[in-house]
Amino acid sequence: MKKKSLICFLIFTMVCCLGTYSLAYADNKADKQQELDQINKQKSDVKDDMAALTSSIKEQQAEVDKLEKSMDQKQNEIDAAQADIEQTIRDIEKQQEGLNQRLRNMYKNGSVGYLDVLLGSNSVSEFLTNLELIQRIYRGDEKTLRTLEKQHDELEQKKAALKVEKESLNQQKAEAEEKQTALQADKEALQAKLDELNAEAEAISDEIAAMQNPQKVYKGGQFMWPTTSTYITSPFGFRIHPVTGVYTGHTGVDIGVGMGSPVYAAADGTVIVASWYGGYGYAVVIDHGSGISTLYGHNSSLNVSVGQNVSRGQVIASSGSTGVSTGPHLHFEVRINGQYVDPMQYF
Repeated sequence: MKKKSLICFLIFTMVCCLGTYSLAYADNKADKQQELDQINKQKSDVKDDMAALTSSIKEQQAEVDKLEKSMDQKQNEIDAAQADIEQTIRDIEKQQEGLNQRLRNMYKNGSVGYLDVLLGSNSVSEFLTNLELIQRIYRGDEKTLRTLEKQHDELEQKKAALKVEKESLNQQKAEAEEKQTALQADKEALQAKLDELNAEAEAISDEIAAMQNPQKVYKGGQFMWPTTSTYITSPFGFRIHPVTGVYTGHTGVDIGVGMGSPVYAAADGTVIVASWYGGYGYAVVIDHGSGISTLYGHNSSLNVSVGQNVSRGQVIASSGSTGVSTGPHLHFEVRINGQYVDPMQYF
């Protein structure tokens, strides 16, 4: 009876302990899941924020470029109008000079008018000849005066139009300056996030190194080119960032390729990352052994999963423009023990 009671007591104690352990495990699992959900939410927020900033910068840059093109055109129109006005002024001055010269000659000769010319005629024939000449001069002067009046009117109209064009240009310049200020603010905000991502890229070095198998030996030889295009839009090393315009380091090579093009494994290896990876967007990292890994970034979709063994030339993803990207391309990196190196030495 005592033995039976002891057994029952032990069973009861074990059930209680297991129940407590299960509750503790469940609580711990829930906490971990909550932490994971929070991290994923932060990643999603950063992704959406950077995508929105990049999109905003592209739109604003397009508007600024359009305004600058319009301003250049407007400036050309203003320059042409200014040249036209100057030519009109020269024409007026020429017409006035001819008229003024005749009046000066008449004054120098002591003549005070057409009547003196007629009265100075020595014969009827000379009188008629002088009369005809005076009429021609009068008609010529009248035409000159009408031309001068017309040119003056045109000149005033051109000046008024030029004033309107200049005011329009000044408004466009003010608008462009305002948009440029907003654009610069967004670029600085994006650059701040890029700086964070560069710090993240540095941290990734240790992360990738920790995920690699130290026992694995690379035996693959020369790498295979990772996509169908061979057009490098941005080489390894320092460059002017295409979105922010800041001189900064580039950890791999950008290969210009259309959306959805196949992305190939450069060599045999094991997938150690296949997910959203910060500024790289949807990325794949493959461990090839001997501390060598390759990274494929900005993909639109992934064809592999973590732990999967892949072969040289196997399609591992489809190219895209996820993460911090200005358009469809493949960002390809080679790292040695997590530290990025120039990929071109492996081809």
